[in-house]
Amino acid sequence: MQISLHLGAHLTDEDRLSRCLIKNRDVLAAEGIAVPGPGKYRELLRAATERLKGQPAAPDATAALLDEIVAFDGARRVVMSSQDFLAPRPWAIRDGALYSRAGERLSQLRNLFPDHPVEGHMAIRNPATFVASLVQVVHEKARNRLLEKPDITALRWSDPIAAMRQACPDVPLTIWCDEDTPYLWHEALRAVSGHSPETTLEHTYDWFSQVMTPQGVETMLRWLHDHPPATEDQRRRIISAFLDKFYDAEKVDVDMNLPGWTEDMVDTITALYDEDVRGIAEMDGVTLLAP
Repeated sequence: MQISLHLGAHLTDEDRLSRCLIKNRDVLAAEGIAVPGPGKYRELLRAATERLKGQPAAPDATAALLDEIVAFDGARRVVMSSQDFLAPRPWAIRDGALYSRAGERLSQLRNLFPDHPVEGHMAIRNPATFVASLVQVVHEKARNRLLEKPDITALRWSDPIAAMRQACPDVPLTIWCDEDTPYLWHEALRAVSGHSPETTLEHTYDWFSQVMTPQGVETMLRWLHDHPPATEDQRRRIISAFLDKFYDAEKVDVDMNLPGWTEDMVDTITALYDEDVRGIAEMDGVTLLAP
């Protein structure tokens, strides 16, 4: 069975991808794709990784685990998603690095299914907005650690991605930038689920309510209903046009007014992020989705 792991990152998805696929559970099941609810597997995987302490699971243990997670016979693929797969949210930045134990954590997950193909999928985002958003949602101790310790300009997503590739060279990774998600949402859904390009999913445009005005979403949906896009490139052009007109900045505004931060520093971090993304695109075993 193919094991598809959606690895986060924190503050890029908030389980929207998982919820969308769950809403399409029946149509995906017809293709042999199982999309269990998070409550079905997150605790099971956590307990299993703790019990095995990084060692590969025995075949019967893997079979028993999959039997508990997958609800129907004949499944060829199972999709599991958690923002905490690589770290709990307060430890998304640790030891001055993004997901400093990503390689170890992915290896633990991979070893739950040693005889099955595993693939990973992950959205990343500008470290400046990532840190600024993270300090708003973690507890005070973690917030103080984030503000006092790391050099934000040193944070690179290529570090945890390289660590995962080194720890699990047989696990291909699909990466996309959260900033590009409006233009890549359907591609990300298909990459994670593995469904056929001919399959039409429902509720795929629910995501846009978080970045557009209600009027804009309604207008876009009517247009797409009357003018269904023939290609992903055409879909991106339509979405881009409606985002230009109905984008709601208040819904996505990030408070960057943090102690010691300057506009020049944020610009520097953003430029370094763009450079980092270009390097990620060249990494072996990594597919970068781009508009």
